[in-house]
Amino acid sequence: MLASHTVVFADEAQSYDDALTSFVQGDVQASYLVLKQVLRDNPDHLPSKLLMGRILLIDGYVGEAIDELEEVLLAGGDEDLVMPPLSRAYLFAGMYNKVFSILNRHTLSDDARLSVTLVAGTAHIRLNERDAAVRLYTRTLKDFPDSLALLNAQTNLLIDLQRLDAAQQILDKSLQLDPKAPFTLLAKGKLVAAKGKTKQSLEIFREAYAIAPENPATMRAYAGALAEAGEYDHANKLIADIEAQTPGDVQNQLLKARILALTQNQLAADKILRELTERLSLLTDEQLNEQIELSLIAGIVAYLNKNYDMASTELNRYIGKRDATPEQLGMLTDAMLRTGAYKDAAKLLEKNEELVVKNLNLAQLNCELFMLLKRPFKCEQLLPELTRRYQGEEQFAVLQAKLFLNTRKLAAANEILRNELADSDNEEVLKLKIALLTDRRDFASALTLAQQLLTRFADNIDYQAITADLLIRNNKLDEATVLVNTILEDEPGSVPGLVARSRIQYYKGNYPAARRAIDDALKMDKTSVAARVLAAQIYLASDMTESAIEHLVAAKTLDKKDLRSRELLLNIYRKEGNNKAALSEANALLAIDRLSPDYHLQKAAILNELKDAEGAKTQLNMVYALWAKEPHKLMSLARFQRRAKDFEGAMKSYETAIRLVPSEPLPYMDMAAFQIKQELLNQAQLTIEEITQRFGPSADVSMLYGDLAVARGSLAAGFDFYLQALQQDSAFTTPLLKAFTLAKDGVKRQALITYLSRVTASNPDNLFGQNLLADLHYLNNDYTKATPMYEALLTSDKLTRRAFVLNNLANIYSLTSPLKAMALIEEALALEPRSAALLDTKGWILALDNDYLGGLGVLRQAYILDASDPSVQYHIAYTLAKLDRQQEARELLEEHDTLAKQFREKSDAQKLAQAL
Repeated sequence: MLASHTVVFADEAQSYDDALTSFVQGDVQASYLVLKQVLRDNPDHLPSKLLMGRILLIDGYVGEAIDELEEVLLAGGDEDLVMPPLSRAYLFAGMYNKVFSILNRHTLSDDARLSVTLVAGTAHIRLNERDAAVRLYTRTLKDFPDSLALLNAQTNLLIDLQRLDAAQQILDKSLQLDPKAPFTLLAKGKLVAAKGKTKQSLEIFREAYAIAPENPATMRAYAGALAEAGEYDHANKLIADIEAQTPGDVQNQLLKARILALTQNQLAADKILRELTERLSLLTDEQLNEQIELSLIAGIVAYLNKNYDMASTELNRYIGKRDATPEQLGMLTDAMLRTGAYKDAAKLLEKNEELVVKNLNLAQLNCELFMLLKRPFKCEQLLPELTRRYQGEEQFAVLQAKLFLNTRKLAAANEILRNELADSDNEEVLKLKIALLTDRRDFASALTLAQQLLTRFADNIDYQAITADLLIRNNKLDEATVLVNTILEDEPGSVPGLVARSRIQYYKGNYPAARRAIDDALKMDKTSVAARVLAAQIYLASDMTESAIEHLVAAKTLDKKDLRSRELLLNIYRKEGNNKAALSEANALLAIDRLSPDYHLQKAAILNELKDAEGAKTQLNMVYALWAKEPHKLMSLARFQRRAKDFEGAMKSYETAIRLVPSEPLPYMDMAAFQIKQELLNQAQLTIEEITQRFGPSADVSMLYGDLAVARGSLAAGFDFYLQALQQDSAFTTPLLKAFTLAKDGVKRQALITYLSRVTASNPDNLFGQNLLADLHYLNNDYTKATPMYEALLTSDKLTRRAFVLNNLANIYSLTSPLKAMALIEEALALEPRSAALLDTKGWILALDNDYLGGLGVLRQAYILDASDPSVQYHIAYTLAKLDRQQEARELLEEHDTLAKQFREKSDAQKLAQAL
């Protein structure tokens, strides 16, 4: 008897069982109090955390519920159990994109998928995307045509869209399935009311209420119908009952106000509606631009004192009343560039274009302003006249290079810098070369130029900061730290110095220090795109996503063509499931760089999740055009097309790759594997035969023949081909694993045992083969052979699957030596504490040792991690039966259809089911 374990597991299991029973019986408060005690003693008890999340959601603590449920998920909880309540929590929190992400990115069981689909439909409706909800329900109804919940949701939605005939067709299906289901009756009453048959709808709502008199939905619908019929007293009584059940319910308050309005008690109705408005409305802040009138002299003085904010307002006033001189216009433009009053400056310069083109200094300032305004095309419009006037002048070449860099015409910028400006030692030219090299991530060459610049201008803090930044990017953190300390000693408030200090701490992983430095930098200069992007990276690394998004949005607003901010935003939105925002960023990135395969691929992935198959295919076709002469990239594209279900495109990519490199076998093999996957078996056979003819027999070819045989249902023939592949290349593990998968299901198991026995005998160091051989003996219940093999494996330090060897050995000893079995499984769990299989074994050992309650508690932890495992289901049912809870045991086996699955203990499960 495992006495030392019994009390602990039994107490925990009993407490959880009590909490679950209370929850099922509707006593949520009692369940909450018990769970709180369990989680205080064991914060990692996943069944309790999952149930606590559901209770918190019911009680309206949505944020706390999300925390609990996400923790269960991160700890390995079964997605089929966690995702339905988590999707509802996301819905209540308004995190609709996360709901869509669950549906698009996770493969769920039928029940879980259906539950999340209904939530996703509600999310679309709340976003006023009703057509999207209709499409979602229509797609899902193909898989679940008999789901009343889905049929009723579609019916209600079609009624809201005034598509009454379509709603009637769906409703008829619901009524055929169950004409007395309360929610079907509610949908029926709503449709009848929409057709103008008010009295008939009242009778239908009355019938629904009679069937489910405690349900707030039937109560509310009936109360609304009574109010429309003028039966206000009866309606008010129902509303009072609903309020007692769900205090503060917004829909109830609206209904109450509606009745008050119908009874002419408009003052009371208005009071309720005003209170609701205060609860639900959002306040908006408006910012007003203030204009300060100042004199020309004050403007010049302010400019000379570097008070650019004051200078720009003063000079603007003066120039607005008089014709500008080039010097005044240049001074005002420069001040505006420095203070961010870009729009006013742009308007001013556009009024004075004739003056601008006649002065190269002013033209350069004008172009810099347009670039800062993200309107470089305005500068490009000036280029013909500026070229006519200033072609050949170094300053004009510098302006061109700067414009080309700004418009991402990097090849054109590089051409000017390498030719017209190749021999220039102009300070501005060096800065442009550094910028181009940095953009191309050639940080080593950029650092060399920056050090040259710093040698000439040793006291220039900006150049010190550029050099420090490049030292960091070249991983020379110690040199960078010395330089940054020098910058900040001379100028403690230096923004570039603070940014560099922050980047150093970020590279070192000291995120709190990095945040402090970047926050200080941004307090002094909110317009630095580089600082904003760095701040976002730091906040992302600190798991502060919302703050990161704020910085990135600011960065892209400051520079609409900044790729890095948009790339990071795209990644964040994709991770959060916010596909609409991600699509917007992908479109913006493609507007900047239309020839980027990566951006097209990312857009295709987003469109694929948005169920826009044609849109995704269009993007993939663009990538095909970009990669049409690169065979290895085409093969990568084909794999992407397969995931996007663009099978025609994938075949085209494979065929093009083969045409480009007919002497390489890999494209043929990938195409054959694809054809097998698509059940194009005759085509696959022809491809494999061509591979054999061109390249001769090989282990890869034999494996393909094996895959083809298995696809045709010839499992034994497939096994033979896999074995042939192993004989051709004994180190090729993929066909070995495929053969093992077949052998696990009983296909030629003895043949694989014979093969592995021979291979491991000739190579004692083949631990992988020995492990598979031991597993096959274990599956045969041949413990006399499996046991010594497992024990021998455990003596090796090189064993990779130690936890699962311990697990199987524990299962073997569970019937004969419970203490030894428990020691083995505890050792396994120390290696893999979140493994459902290991927890299942531990719970089973306890149950077999007659500690049914303790065993049930551990088995339920395994179930939370993997609810689909038939062994876990059987073990729980067995334990429930031993606790005289036969009905629960029977319901569990029926709910999961356990006996229809293949597993080692199926015959035992069948006997249990018969006994139940």
